[in-house]
Amino acid sequence: MNKQRIFITGGSGFIGSRLIDRWLQQGHLITVLSRRPEWVAQRWSGQVAAVSAFQQLSGSFDVLVNLAGEGIADSRWTRARKAELFDSRVALTADLARWATLTGQRFKVVLSGSAIGYYGGFADDSISLNEQASAGSDFAARLCAEWEQAAAPLKELTERFLVLRTGVVLGADGGMLKRLKLPFSLGLGGVIGDGRQVLSWIGLEDYCRAVDFLLDGQISGAVNMTAPQPQSNRTFTQALSAALHRPALMPIPAFVAKAAFGEMSVLLLQGQKVMPECLTAAGFQFEQPHLHDLLSHIYHH
Repeated sequence: MNKQRIFITGGSGFIGSRLIDRWLQQGHLITVLSRRPEWVAQRWSGQVAAVSAFQQLSGSFDVLVNLAGEGIADSRWTRARKAELFDSRVALTADLARWATLTGQRFKVVLSGSAIGYYGGFADDSISLNEQASAGSDFAARLCAEWEQAAAPLKELTERFLVLRTGVVLGADGGMLKRLKLPFSLGLGGVIGDGRQVLSWIGLEDYCRAVDFLLDGQISGAVNMTAPQPQSNRTFTQALSAALHRPALMPIPAFVAKAAFGEMSVLLLQGQKVMPECLTAAGFQFEQPHLHDLLSHIYHH
């Protein structure tokens, strides 16, 4: 990808910050929307411009990457928390589309975030989902569908428009693994429910490589950002325990998960077997397609 002017929301998060590291090495000019512009300036030694509101932006951009959103599994889904999740995804994306329209932006490519929760939750691997699968009906699915709908006006402002339906991104310094490392290191990890629910995952480095692949390519539309070998919760538990050389001694029965997490327990007790058909059909090569190898690499290299 030639030198581009990139505007990213969610750039100070787990995924966004790694993308920015890569893009700086590639020589791109980057602007971030962040609630912590001072932190952005410090984190990248002034190499990245930062604004806290769309009104502070000036000029035009070649690439828009919209990844903003509060962590969906960070706390129970109270009414207030659901509103925060909605505002940080749907409302922010609607504001983004409004700013882009009013300022006459014309992008080469837009990548807007979503998640595999779009497809709804399933208790086992009986259904395989590609990008043409229909939306689910639970809260996470409705949230993703509205998120994607809020981004739809951006289609008219760009040569190519993509929606990134992201699975569970695995990396050492954030996301799910950051939350699980301590309990699993103490031998307190375990299978959740019956362990048959499927985890559709992707390594952080492969995710960032896939983003660059999409920016350089010709694909449009929805793209499943997952590795080609989703695994059950039981297999993931065994793999993480093996990578950390600790036993997994604390299974979590379904009724305990429901009592502890309420409605949010569906994220633990259900999953999605999501296949990255668009990426593989376009020739993207995963460097970390195997879960055991990825976890071993993360914790031993």
